[in-house]
Amino acid sequence: MKLSFRLPLLACASAAALLAAPAANAHETGVPHRQAKAAVAEDSTSVPLVENLGSHSYPVTTANPLAQAYFNQGLRWAWAFNHAEAQRAFRVAQKLDPTCAMCFWGEAYVLGPNINAGMGQEAAANAAEAVAQARKLAHLASSREKDLIAALSKRYSADTSADQGALNEAYAAAMAELADRHPQDDEIATLYADALMNLMPWDYWLDGGATPKPDTVKLVASLERVLARNPDHAGAIHLYIHAVEASTTPERAEAHADRLAALMPGAGHIVHMPAHIYHQVGRWIDSLEINREAVAADEAYFERVGIAPESTPGVYTDGYYPHNLHFLMTSAQMAGDVEAIAEAAKKLESLVSNTTASKVAGLQPIKAATYFAHAQYSDPEAILALPLPANALPYVKATWRYARGVAFAAKGASEAARAETAAIRKLAAETDFSTETAGGLPAPDLLELSALIVEARIAQHQGNLREARDKLEAAVAIEDGLAYMEPAYWYYPVRQTLGAVYMAMGEHEVAAAAFAHVLEQTPNNAWALWGLREVFRRTGRTADAEEMDARFKAAWVGAPDFLGIERL
Repeated sequence: MKLSFRLPLLACASAAALLAAPAANAHETGVPHRQAKAAVAEDSTSVPLVENLGSHSYPVTTANPLAQAYFNQGLRWAWAFNHAEAQRAFRVAQKLDPTCAMCFWGEAYVLGPNINAGMGQEAAANAAEAVAQARKLAHLASSREKDLIAALSKRYSADTSADQGALNEAYAAAMAELADRHPQDDEIATLYADALMNLMPWDYWLDGGATPKPDTVKLVASLERVLARNPDHAGAIHLYIHAVEASTTPERAEAHADRLAALMPGAGHIVHMPAHIYHQVGRWIDSLEINREAVAADEAYFERVGIAPESTPGVYTDGYYPHNLHFLMTSAQMAGDVEAIAEAAKKLESLVSNTTASKVAGLQPIKAATYFAHAQYSDPEAILALPLPANALPYVKATWRYARGVAFAAKGASEAARAETAAIRKLAAETDFSTETAGGLPAPDLLELSALIVEARIAQHQGNLREARDKLEAAVAIEDGLAYMEPAYWYYPVRQTLGAVYMAMGEHEVAAAAFAHVLEQTPNNAWALWGLREVFRRTGRTADAEEMDARFKAAWVGAPDFLGIERL
């Protein structure tokens, strides 16, 4: 059974370095230093109001309508997880109205930890400074704003040795009181849910997603109350998708996901977020298309603020934008869109430096993703022509070797394929993967899984089907123990290949069960639908075969004759 924990996009322990890293220019996408405020001309000229971020607003105490507009923009960017742009907007609001307490609250909020990244010492100090300024101005604010400022003050400390976990607990407790005091305030209810999520980022469920943790019950209920009153609250939808995607009932967020992109079409991460549900419910083509839109939104944003993502380090350029491309590519792999795979792979090649990926384990699967795509779609000659990437991280190098092993096996070069599995296991034995495993990337398991798959492919192509079955059963056992990750750590369900081997062995009932299991795991998986169709055809179940054929054609946009038993 799969675990319900999912690695944050940027592992908390290592993200602090990325958050604090200086950018190449004033438009960095990492959270900028507060001390750099004087050096960056943050005003309504350098930080223009953006028209395509929707209409979400939260009125605060200010006599300056433009300050309110920039506060709203900061809040929209915050809910879109572009915290650097949110901070810049809040700073403009501060300059427009230096007495606006909530404008300083906003900056303090976005400097804090979120479910995808922790908070470094410098960000913590800057957040403490911003919230202290908000407290100084709180006498000018409304009672509700005073409550928000007082609650956020519990999240930060001027003492750099303070336990951030305890501070987060105190903040969540304060937000719980605030949510009770203001039960009709959607912003407070959403912030309360966010505070609870930050106590257990990506770890909301037990029993493979069947049982919510106690705080998960509270945060889901809070978000559902908000969405019942205000179904277009983009922040609540965003968090709700994350809250339920690893559950056994992700479809409960599907209608909300369908609305989300149109609410903030200029925020790439918001546009992308429906894909987290579409993957779970089998809407692979919709996931592909929504990620096309997300990538386009990101690239329009980069052009507007004047940055090149391949040369500008930061949380958004190194994390969120590549994540959207990764999602696009894996969706295309499931649907058979070779052109989309190639386009995404080309863009990913220039993103995420080895230095960054070595610090943030969650980014290494993005660097490895193109080799998995090659293993699934490219001809053996094309795979074997791929050069070893310069200064490759061990996990990425192992993925390159895996693709080569698959290619050699397909060519019948069994000794060369075995040499690749030996090299993979040598990497596993000689590499200290403690940084990766501490960051949530189960690299040792993935390397052994990849070696087993290559060995199974060798046996399969040699006609040693029982050996192939045994290798695949061992690989399935590893895959079943992997933590939840989206996109998944392993790029396709291993039972897909196991079903193909059982079919080749003539064990059609067992093959059908394997493909059916895949379809439970990944609904509308065209590869499994193709396999099940073939089982039904071979066993004379004509009506069932016709049903699977129709479902396959609806899920597959690739060449009709691309799939074969040896590709599953």
